[in-house]
Order: sequence, then C-alpha cells, then structure tokens
Amino acid sequence: MLGSTFVLGLASGSKTLPLVTQDGYAAEYYLRESAKSYRVRVRHSNVTRDGVEYDRHNVEAVITVFASGAVAQYQETAYFITEQLASDSIVELMDALADWAIASSNANLVKLLGWES
Repeated sequence: MLGSTFVLGLASGSKTLPLVTQDGYAAEYYLRESAKSYRVRVRHSNVTRDGVEYDRHNVEAVITVFASGAVAQYQETAYFITEQLASDSIVELMDALADWAIASSNANLVKLLGWES
C-alpha cells in the first residue's frame, strides 16, 4: 500500500488526500473542499499481448471544479500508465518520460496543450 494519504503536489499548493478505498489491486484517495474536489486512483492489473503477460500500473488524478454562478462544473484529468514484465523493476522509461514532460519549466506540457506534436 502506498499509504493512508496521497500528497498531490500542485504548484498552487499541495493537497493531502486521505485514503477512502483500498483493496489488493486498487486504491482511491479523495479530498473535497468547498470549490473543488481532488481524487487520485491507483490501479494494478495484467494485460497480455502476443502471448506475453505484462503488469499494468495506472495512476489517475482528477480535479473537479464545482459549478459557481454561470460557470458549469468541469474536470481536469491527468494520468499515466506503465506496462512491463513482472520481473522487470527498471523504471528508466517512465522516469525519462516524466522528466521530458516537466523539462524547462513544463515547456513540453505547454506545447502539448497547444496541440504540438
């Protein structure tokens, strides 16, 4: 288990989400505030491709901004998935992709939001 809380380190200020559900292969953390809620889901499963079984790990974060006045409720979602052999504990590929995403003060993420490819 990752822990009884999940600290979501937002640039606007970290949020500590308490664990609300957990079983052997999934956990959910949730924090509700007056204007927003924060949810993180961690899930594990197996997938088979071309006869080879891979461990699949998924982390998803969702911020829900509640309706206010004329502005309707909306959500922001970000997630990552990594798949590899169960015997492979090397994190080099996911580490490289995460570093690329935030390099140069998040420049690559900003480019993605601008539809650059």
